[in-house]
Amino acid sequence: MTKRQRASLYARLSVAADAGNMSLDGMIADMRALCDREGLEVLEPVHVDDGKSGGFRDRDEFQAWLNDARQGRCEVLVTPVTDRLTREGLNVAASILDVVEGKDPATGRPSHRPVRLVDCNGLDSLHGDGFRFRFVIQAEVGRAERERIRQRSRDLARRLRHAGRWGGGTPPFGYKAVPNPELNDEGKPRGWVLAIEPEEARHVRAAAEALLTADPVPLNRVARRLNAAGVKPRRAKEWTRQTLTKVLTGDHVMGVAVSNGRPIRDDEGNILSPWPAILTPAEVTTIRAVLAPNPDAPYSGGRRPARLLSTLLTCPGCEGTMQVHHRKSRTQNPDPQVGYRCVTRSQGGTCKSAVSVSATQAEAIVTKRYLSVVSAMPMYVERTIVSDVDELASVEAEIRETLADLATHADADTFAKLQRLQVRRGELSSAEPAWRTEMVATGQTMGEYWRGALVDDRRELLEEAFQEITILPGKRGHKVVDPDRIQTVWREENPAADYE
Repeated sequence: MTKRQRASLYARLSVAADAGNMSLDGMIADMRALCDREGLEVLEPVHVDDGKSGGFRDRDEFQAWLNDARQGRCEVLVTPVTDRLTREGLNVAASILDVVEGKDPATGRPSHRPVRLVDCNGLDSLHGDGFRFRFVIQAEVGRAERERIRQRSRDLARRLRHAGRWGGGTPPFGYKAVPNPELNDEGKPRGWVLAIEPEEARHVRAAAEALLTADPVPLNRVARRLNAAGVKPRRAKEWTRQTLTKVLTGDHVMGVAVSNGRPIRDDEGNILSPWPAILTPAEVTTIRAVLAPNPDAPYSGGRRPARLLSTLLTCPGCEGTMQVHHRKSRTQNPDPQVGYRCVTRSQGGTCKSAVSVSATQAEAIVTKRYLSVVSAMPMYVERTIVSDVDELASVEAEIRETLADLATHADADTFAKLQRLQVRRGELSSAEPAWRTEMVATGQTMGEYWRGALVDDRRELLEEAFQEITILPGKRGHKVVDPDRIQTVWREENPAADYE
């Protein structure tokens, strides 16, 4: 009895598959029927790439299907329609033919047994040159079709943006897609538009305000605040400097529609702002300047402090700053004991009475003392309003448009225009913008803010509140820190000093 040849089956359902497409179950049923007619034994499981684009060849199941042939697990490769195998044209078609003919793609020499390739539309590699011509033509037709679809999508998205509508895809952070309030003749919304997502927009504004101060908060810390609050960016797993910069300096956050790297303008040359803005052009322009690389500026990586009271404690014996110290426990407990201690003597200096204290207990005492005074007080944040940068924002937009033009037609006039704009930007940047600062209530109490704040931010609150925190010597052998050992002096200008 002749052994039946083994067939490996592969189907791909496109990203845009819907009820109008050929169903996955239908494609698999057609392939199984073909194998029954040909007397082939079907290898299980069937390889399926569901929702994978044919424009990329690194699809897991597609590669596993080809490996069945390379590694001798099958004698026949079966697919519903060969033009769905790839949307890259000749590039991938040649690699598939190498597998069918048993060749090494690098050398062209035989590397495994040839296999047969068939589809449900009658294409069969046993048909010789006719198969090769038809297979290559179908691959190129698939590639051309993909390019036409992509161009139609780009054209549609550009027309929708010109009309102030959202063309689909993932909305920018801070926004959500909603039905257009403008209705057509049938009473249905004219597509979709962007609206502000209030909670996300609140986080965007808070991040912007942290940078729009005389002493900007390090961007790393702003990103950590968002991560600690459980706020998720659109595509990344968590916030980083790069993802946050993209949100705060992009055109979308100003409500500006962009096409091919340049803001869309109306017939009169005005930049279109089809959806509501979260930040003003003046604010975005200032943030761009704050985040611009400056090799002359001192490094500020936004490192988080080791502990809550890092650099805040003073030794009474030498008035030096105490440091965090990790000491191995002498008991069976393998965890190190963390404390603050005076390091003056260890560094060759003189201290009359070097002290140390348990970090956990000292932090608890200072926190309790601080919150007992300020917990019920309203929490305020500094908000800075920037003005007199409207022309700079306009020049920045023109520079980005000109750079986009250079990517397509780099002529002398475009270069000259870019140089003029850069000179004007330098002139405007040298002029100081108008800053106005105000304190705005957050709606939280200081206690509520403290509970959700990072160690960095809690430490800054303590630094602003206390002029000095001194650790007095303790009694030998005592395991519990006496609160009287910790002396705190409130800053006179701090509002909490009046409450104590």
